[in-house]
Amino acid sequence: MDFESLPSRRDLLDLAMRAAALSGAAEFFAGWLKAAQDHHGAGEHAAPPEPPFLRDYQPKFFEPDDFEALQAFTEILIPTDDTPGAREAHCAHYIDFVLQASGQVPKTQRAWRNAMRALKSVGFHAADAKGREALVEAMSQPERDSSARHPGYFAYRLIKAQNTFAFYSSRAGMIETLDYKGDTYNATFPACNHPEHQVV
Repeated sequence: MDFESLPSRRDLLDLAMRAAALSGAAEFFAGWLKAAQDHHGAGEHAAPPEPPFLRDYQPKFFEPDDFEALQAFTEILIPTDDTPGAREAHCAHYIDFVLQASGQVPKTQRAWRNAMRALKSVGFHAADAKGREALVEAMSQPERDSSARHPGYFAYRLIKAQNTFAFYSSRAGMIETLDYKGDTYNATFPACNHPEHQVV
């Protein structure tokens, strides 16, 4: 698989901008952002209430079985712990919604169709939760070992890139996980206090 077809940050921003112009975009993004905000009011270990808009969401780009597999994959990559994960950020919903705007970008559509075929061929769709976790671990191996190969590695890289973008664009990722408080400036610039950085 051609890794040059993996999306750049510019590609992801372009796709998001295209999606913002779609019919229903205002409703989708308003619901998506509200859903992420709802997590803040949930109990420490309670799942946030899923708005009907997202609970009843019908995939726009993916087939239903591919969308379900994508949801599972995103939640393995960014699991829920003491901070929200891909589930609370509805990353799969975001990915599906913006990909319907890829009609003018055939390369993007081909890459995602190929990725989902690769996931199916390695058995991800049919696997149970533990099997899916093991497959994601195996697919990610070439990332850590340059001599390793896996037929699902391209799918892993593609989903990881879009999932990361979706998560850290969401309220759950930006505000609740990174604790972003808006643009600020430093009144002082404390010096580095790491001893190893004091040697010239």
